[in-house]
Amino acid sequence: MLTINRDAITVSAKKPLIDWINSLDPLHPMQYRDQSNYDESTIYLIEELDTEKDFNEWIRENYLEIFEQELFSWITDDSKWPNPLHYALFSEWIQVSYQSLVMDQCPEHPIEYDDDL
Repeated sequence: MLTINRDAITVSAKKPLIDWINSLDPLHPMQYRDQSNYDESTIYLIEELDTEKDFNEWIRENYLEIFEQELFSWITDDSKWPNPLHYALFSEWIQVSYQSLVMDQCPEHPIEYDDDL
């Protein structure tokens, strides 16, 4: 097992985001508890950061791209998204967990990139 030169963040929906999604699609309501299930979060690999302050600065600079990707994964029509997408709304709707140690348990399988998203 090897460490890699990345940190990671785990991103998942908070209840206000689920409530908003349900308001747009009331025929297929989601339960908030679903977010703790397998494959209900997104993991982003990010640059290595040295301190909590560095992470806080990084997330403030990069939240919009993450927010848009998360919204797109639920609602592809961006005309239905809230406007503007500001940091306070991101913080209210999105749970972010920072991980400073990322291990590669299968270094024999090179990472492949898919830029279709």
